Amino acid sequence: MRLNFLLILTSFLIFSCGQNDSQKNDKDPLWGLEQQVFENGENIDIVEINKSIEKATTMRLSWAYSPITIAIRVAGQQMISPEVKILAKSKSGNELITHAVVMIEKKNLQDDSINDQYYRIELKLGGSIWQVMDIKKAWTCKANRGHSEVNAQLCK
Repeated sequence: MRLNFLLILTSFLIFSCGQNDSQKNDKDPLWGLEQQVFENGENIDIVEINKSIEKATTMRLSWAYSPITIAIRVAGQQMISPEVKILAKSKSGNELITHAVVMIEKKNLQDDSINDQYYRIELKLGGSIWQVMDIKKAWTCKANRGHSEVNAQLCK
């Protein structure tokens, strides 16, 4: 049931984005943090993730066919958050999406030191298989627990 919901949500997000929607999407404050996450975020190893995508594709598992569901799987549910935002944009420059960036924001984490957590996941379509090209993870700390900037420095 949850998988069906993710597929419907993914389809809605992909097919409902016209040019005007994507221009609005670029103005979302989360896209303003993309460069900070890219420059200051912690690198996440992509080798095992790409192997799991390839295996899931051979098994025809539906999550492996969408950059959004792959990104959700990457970000996982390691930390429970009452507010999660997921944005995706094409970097292909045309209607056929073959290169995408997905930003995931988890706000007000139920953690004693990390306040918000951010993922930037870049994917490219190689043939019929999506491949993760880059994953960055960054965060902000809770008040009096360290930095308030988006980066990968440990919180106190």
